[in-house]
Amino acid sequence: MARGLGRALQQAVSREGADVDLEGEGRSLANARRRQVFRYFCLRPCARIGDISRALKMSQATVRWHAWDLTENRYLMSEGVSIFPAGLIDPGDVSLFGALATTGRAAVLAAAFDVPGISFQDVAPRVGLTRQSVSKVASELAEFGLVRLVDDGRFRRLYATDLLARKREANRDRAVAFEEALLRRLTDEGLAPELVRREETRLLLRFGTGAKRVLLEVPLDPYATAWKATA
Repeated sequence: MARGLGRALQQAVSREGADVDLEGEGRSLANARRRQVFRYFCLRPCARIGDISRALKMSQATVRWHAWDLTENRYLMSEGVSIFPAGLIDPGDVSLFGALATTGRAAVLAAAFDVPGISFQDVAPRVGLTRQSVSKVASELAEFGLVRLVDDGRFRRLYATDLLARKREANRDRAVAFEEALLRRLTDEGLAPELVRREETRLLLRFGTGAKRVLLEVPLDPYATAWKATA
């Protein structure tokens, strides 16, 4: 049922103006590609420009331009090289999301969730890394408290912790405040936003200028989506 609801929502978004540019110079989310970049950062805060470029089939220069605009207009924030949605994540977790955006980290964490107690030897071919690289990545994830490393004879095994689950729960109020701020920002830009649906992990907005309206699905659960292969 939930999966069907998700597919129906995605189809609705694709039908109603996902690739439409709205009128109005300076309105950040009036631009269709900019909406795609914003949504990607909501899924994966601190994502790398190259990864976004490949996922959205845009040039890196285009992604950088839209990220800059979104930052200038306070939809995104930056800390060093990390870019993330303003108000959606705990500022203290920027380094955590930055680590998950680094090659191999998310895949190793996903393997630990999929197969509790998986050995380094089994992780390596699963994620396309050497055992030595898995060992380094696992140690970094352990430093963040995302996994536990357990020695089992000649094997070293990975167990995901409940840290992300706890952070997800603690982030619920922040996600609500993020939604409210987003609606205010769109209103201030004269885009007349309408909340179509709110679920625990995402919301669906309709907004536009004149008779032209678009739908935008905004992910609200980055602690669950940042490390997954698909979202």
